[in-house]
Parts: sequence; structure tokens; C-alpha cells
Amino acid sequence: MNNKKKLSIVVQSNKLVEARYSLTVGEQRLIFAMISLIHSDDVDFFVYEMRVKNLAELLNFDLKYAYFEIEKISERLMQRVLNIREGKGWLKIGWVSSCRYNHETGTVSFKFDPDLKPYLLQLKREFTKSGLLILTKFQSVYSIRIYQLLKQYKGIGYREFGVDDLKDILGIGSEKYKRFNQFKVWVLNQAKKEFEKKDESGKFQCDLTFELEKIREGRKIARLKFIIVEQEYHEIQVFTPYVSKKKQTGSQGESVGTPPKGVKDRLIYYGISPKQADGFIREIGEDDIQDVLTYYADMLKAGKVKNTQGAYLAALLRKGVVGKSSYEKDKEAAEALRKKQLELAKQQRELARQRAEEERKLKNLALEEQFNSLPKEDQESLLAEFEDSL
Repeated sequence: MNNKKKLSIVVQSNKLVEARYSLTVGEQRLIFAMISLIHSDDVDFFVYEMRVKNLAELLNFDLKYAYFEIEKISERLMQRVLNIREGKGWLKIGWVSSCRYNHETGTVSFKFDPDLKPYLLQLKREFTKSGLLILTKFQSVYSIRIYQLLKQYKGIGYREFGVDDLKDILGIGSEKYKRFNQFKVWVLNQAKKEFEKKDESGKFQCDLTFELEKIREGRKIARLKFIIVEQEYHEIQVFTPYVSKKKQTGSQGESVGTPPKGVKDRLIYYGISPKQADGFIREIGEDDIQDVLTYYADMLKAGKVKNTQGAYLAALLRKGVVGKSSYEKDKEAAEALRKKQLELAKQQRELARQRAEEERKLKNLALEEQFNSLPKEDQESLLAEFEDSL
């Protein structure tokens, strides 16, 4: 059975496959979904509009919270930077230039950064094709990247990397997996395990796997040779998440959508479950919740919320049930601390002034005593010199 015409394919320039970047699994899946919508004849990027329902399925999200989760991913994605080697230098670039939500139609649209055109459009040579549904089966970010790097060399049958170079491509910092055994267990073995996983029908979920040869320099494992092994794989599903492809127009600076206006909708938007939202509204009241939401939104903008899944907001709301909410306490504590610091600074300045005055008096007293100890003629001479200097 030939499904090639139906498959959702991700086609990237080899330079993009080998680029240095770090994305989460969800962010990579979203990027691949966008790339799969590019047609080989496209000469320019479009606005890629996709159904949230389809993206939720692809990203493995509960549909009830899909807007919230997809917005979080898209906001992070707009801040991600990838480094593409160009000649003797590097191009630093973002993946997407804008994202727009349409709650009425249940869609979300994205624009690629225009500078990515040479790496995604009209590719005639030096490119790599990957099946979208293979890429979205992987649970590890490193498995996704290793698969693409090996897919690029599938026709050659093997690929060799320096260990440090491979870590660099995968976005693994020098502080992580310092011992090779850690790197092998958590990255290489995990990738091989995912490549060789089978579905319910007993068929592989990936079209290749690898055998690994370790190359030493002295006692250190310095290089890795991946022997690429093909596997029997049949992709029968098709992913078509888009509603339309519209020509990009207007500014490149469009921003993601804003939170809904209703109290319950805003709570759900920020990660509170509908059931929890109803409970908070009953116990606290919408007016007090609005105050907490205003404070929470300010904290988000300031980058002071570490857990944006809804846990921190829920804690604020729970504390508001039994008394002053945490944000009020924080504000009062901050104000009290500020006043205390101002008073302490004032006291320190006064103490420094008093010390300086005391030192000045002691110095003058010592000079006066020294002057009085001089013979009368020397005193008269010094006074004459002082008068002449005026």
C-alpha cells in the first residue's frame, strides 16, 4: 500500500537539522506541524492557521486546557533562539515572529520568521525529509534530534560525531551528563529504546534504529559512530491540522492573544480547572478573585512566577479564603521592609555625620594643642603666612 502522497512530511535544510537549539518536546512538535504545512512549490511563507483540537491531539493535551497549554508553548517558542552555521559565522534567529488566537473559530495561527526562508522553502538539495507522525511519537527531545541527524545520513548508512560536538548540537550544556555513562543512559540508550518501540500491531513506530561504536582517544571516549539500521515501518495516519494558509501581510510584530475577560474563563486560562474555578468563585467572590488575578498577571509580566501551571495561582486563592490573600501580605511585607530599610539608612547617615563631626572636632583640638605648644615667634609666623594666603 502506497501512502506517500498522503503522508505529512517535515522537510528541512540540512543546516537547520544541524543547527544548535534547545526546544521542549511540545515546542518541537508544534514547529514540525507548521513545517509539514509547507508545500514544495511555496515561494513564500504563509500564515499557518491550525485547529486547536488537532494540535491538542498532536501535542497530547486535554482539549479542555488546550488553549492554555498551546499559549504557554507559543510564548516560550517566540523567545527561543536557534543558531545556524553560515560560512565562518552563525545566524542567530527566532522560530516564529507572531502568534494569533481566535477563540471564536477555535484556531491558532503562526508566522515563521522570514529569515528562515532559505532553510524551509524551495529546497532542491541538501535537505532531510522526516515523517511528522514518527517525530511526534518520541517522548525525549534528544531522541527527536538524533533521529533527524541519522535520517539525514540514512543513505550513507552511518554517521560519526565527536561526543562534545553531538552534545552541543543537542543543546546539552557542559554541566549536564559530564560522565559518558550518564550521557549514554539518558540520551543514547533512550533514543535507541524509542526507535525500536513497537505499536499495538507489532510494527516499529520508527523507520530506523542504530548500533553504536565508541571510539577512544587514550582512555577517553571521544567519538561515536552510529551504524544506521533500517526497520520495517508503515505510516498510515495523516495529520492535517490546518484550516487555511494565508499570505503573510502587515507587521511581523503581532503578539499572542490576551486572557479572556470573565473571571471563570481567566481562572481556567491560567491553569485552574473548571471545578476548582467554580469553588473559588463560591468561596471568595468574583471581586476578590479579580484582585488576585490582577496581582497574578503583574507577577507573570515581571517574570516572578516559577510555576505557571496554575499551582501558584491556586495557592494565592486558597490563602485568600481564610484571611488576607498572599498577594496582600506580600505587598504589606514589602512596604514594611522598604520603610524599615529607609529608616535604617537615615540612621546610618546621621551616625556617619556625627562621627565625621566628632573627628573634625578632635582634629581641630589636636591642631590647636600643637599650635599652642609652639614658641610665640613660630605662632606669629604661621599666623602671618595664613593671613597672606587669604
